[in-house]
Amino acid sequence: MTLTFTLTAALAVLSLPWWPMLPPIWVCIMTVIVFVVGWKRRWWWLAGSALGLTWAVLSANLYQADVIHVISHQEDTTISGTVGTLFSAKTGAQAIIFDVDKINQTRLPPFRSARVRVYWQSPPYPKQGERWQLVVTFKPPYGRLNEAGFDAEKYYVARRVHAKARLKEATRLTEQVSWRQQLLDTLSPALSPLAFGPHLLALSLGEREWLTPAHWDTLTHSGLAHLMAISGLHIGLAYGIGWQIGRWARVFLPERRLFLWLPLYVAMGVASLYAALAGFALPTQRALIALMLVSISKRLGARISPLNLLQLTLLLVLLRDPFAGFSMSFWLSFAAVGALCMAHYSLTHAPSDGRIQTRPWLRPIKQLIGIQLILLVGMLPLQLGLFAGISAAATPINLVAVPWVGMVTVPLVFVGLLSESLSLSWVADWVWGGANASLQPVMALADLAADTWLPAPVTSAGWAISAMVLAWGLYGWRWHRLKAVMLVLVAAVVAWRDPKPVNWQIDVLDVGHGLAVLISKNHRAVLYDTGNRWQVGGIAQAVIAPILTHRQIRQLDGLILSHGDSDHDGGATFMSDTYSPQWRRASERRAGYQACVAGERWRWQGLTFSVLWPPAQKARADNDDSCVIRVSGDGRSLLLTGDIEASGEADLLASLTDKRALNSDIILVPHHGSASSSSSAFIRTVDPVWAVASTGLLNPWQLPSPEVKLAYQNAGITWLDTAANGQVRWQGVDSGWQLTRWRQDRSDYWYRQMFKRRPVYLDADL
Repeated sequence: MTLTFTLTAALAVLSLPWWPMLPPIWVCIMTVIVFVVGWKRRWWWLAGSALGLTWAVLSANLYQADVIHVISHQEDTTISGTVGTLFSAKTGAQAIIFDVDKINQTRLPPFRSARVRVYWQSPPYPKQGERWQLVVTFKPPYGRLNEAGFDAEKYYVARRVHAKARLKEATRLTEQVSWRQQLLDTLSPALSPLAFGPHLLALSLGEREWLTPAHWDTLTHSGLAHLMAISGLHIGLAYGIGWQIGRWARVFLPERRLFLWLPLYVAMGVASLYAALAGFALPTQRALIALMLVSISKRLGARISPLNLLQLTLLLVLLRDPFAGFSMSFWLSFAAVGALCMAHYSLTHAPSDGRIQTRPWLRPIKQLIGIQLILLVGMLPLQLGLFAGISAAATPINLVAVPWVGMVTVPLVFVGLLSESLSLSWVADWVWGGANASLQPVMALADLAADTWLPAPVTSAGWAISAMVLAWGLYGWRWHRLKAVMLVLVAAVVAWRDPKPVNWQIDVLDVGHGLAVLISKNHRAVLYDTGNRWQVGGIAQAVIAPILTHRQIRQLDGLILSHGDSDHDGGATFMSDTYSPQWRRASERRAGYQACVAGERWRWQGLTFSVLWPPAQKARADNDDSCVIRVSGDGRSLLLTGDIEASGEADLLASLTDKRALNSDIILVPHHGSASSSSSAFIRTVDPVWAVASTGLLNPWQLPSPEVKLAYQNAGITWLDTAANGQVRWQGVDSGWQLTRWRQDRSDYWYRQMFKRRPVYLDADL
């Protein structure tokens, strides 16, 4: 009963991220009735499913109501609340989470909540725990949507963020900061000078903002990323340390019944404190709940199997946070625990040869190796699906690094934190130095292991699942129980079909206000424009690089910059340094770039690139100097227009002796759909089937212009824009162009539909 009921309830809640639409809240009445019927008839699968659906529908509807309530407020809204994000001077400008309790001086009712994300660019910076009064403009919590890269909208749901806010004014109301912020302020001077200070901060507070992209590459490619955070593993280590402290303390205490369970109480106290240091992040919640269940069963003299512990923990985590399934850390955390349960089953059911073990010390070593191998197989699908690769050295390096960090580094971190709390700075400095030295061999191994990274296509994750099931079946099941698994594998192999062959492919990436177009063929690519850049990072790092990694493209064949505006060439340096394009072209004079001017023509992978504008290179290319290129091949064509405006369009038309040179199937709408571009003569001459504008939702320039959009639609042209459609892809297949819109065709889930809602005050302006 327990397994069926809890598992079906958990699966029902876990299905929430993939619902195509959100049922109305009155559906909960029906699910409650179904639950009662299932419970009375002991149809545990039905009762569990109904309970899970009730909780999911109720939670999602309340969240949606809060989102609509927040974003419906007028411009220049005054909000008061508490800062929820740790601030470190080392990170500077950053996005903060702000927990609102008053909107326009009116306190929120108890059933309402409001959490907003505010980008804070300049001093004075807020610190966690402080109260501030802000004047902001709300926006829906939408994000860019592409085939790979950070999914901001999932992140917002997982963190229960109800709106984004543009900051206009800020007034600090109180200077009282949280204890975690106080500890961070104390730790920062001690850890900043250390070589592995960012790693120690991650182990101390779960704060990973100091870790650079280079750090993450090394940790990910070596298989050690899970060690540099307060994870479930470290909560378990804290529990073990607390247990030993309790045992030692009990020796000096009188033999009373009160102190019999002291080790257990101390263990839970230390584990809870360490989880609190990480702000009770999702992996720590999972570990803490599991340890609490184990502790309760020990206290009651009961036993709980690893499988029951896993599914009870899963249900309790989801009951506490029904949106946990939106978080990648949830899946990684429970996949690891599931693999450990599989390891427990396999090792405890392993057949014995009946011989007496002459070397009993080998048994724990064999078990440790077995656990690491099972973790490798169990985590393989997620590893391939999320990171598109695997470290060949992950298993051997974890055999060394996990015990070392657990037995040496983490205890030193505990002593360091205790010393800082007691203001024993001289002790803390010595301890932090030791902890830093303890990480030196680990990170040296990580640097060596990073070169063993094996990239793999994301589609291999499906085959990894099949391999995992087969390996488990071969190891732990009898052959007659394996028939069903074998049938499933055979059916998967038979049903597998290679995707339709693609002649060439065009991807207009969702980069907000800016532009990046990827043209690919035969696993090679040319990039037209690189999107915008920020103070730290930019579109090239956040969007383009993850997509190229996803496709296993390590070098660009070509890079074209339409003109010199930062929203088009912001990532040019990063792309050149990271992907070493074989050739580069621009309409302005740049070192290392060939001219992109009218009359230039070249072939690439069977495609023809014909430059139609501008007539000459400029020292600084403006909008009307944008490099306009027609790409054609296999009877299909694309017109890339940059930010050319109406005057430039007229000059371009006048320069052509044969106007058919502009005719194309697809046009990139000039200047993001601005009213200063897309003249009627230009639209008629190009005569496209599709027009796509690269825009950001609710951008301050209100692009694309409604008049421009209407002009294309009145001409019988299908209108698309990245703000509404996300990444837009055309694939040349035998039957013609195959169109894919990421929001509508790949990821049209209920929360994305909700985030596309516009605040009512903006609708009133149209």
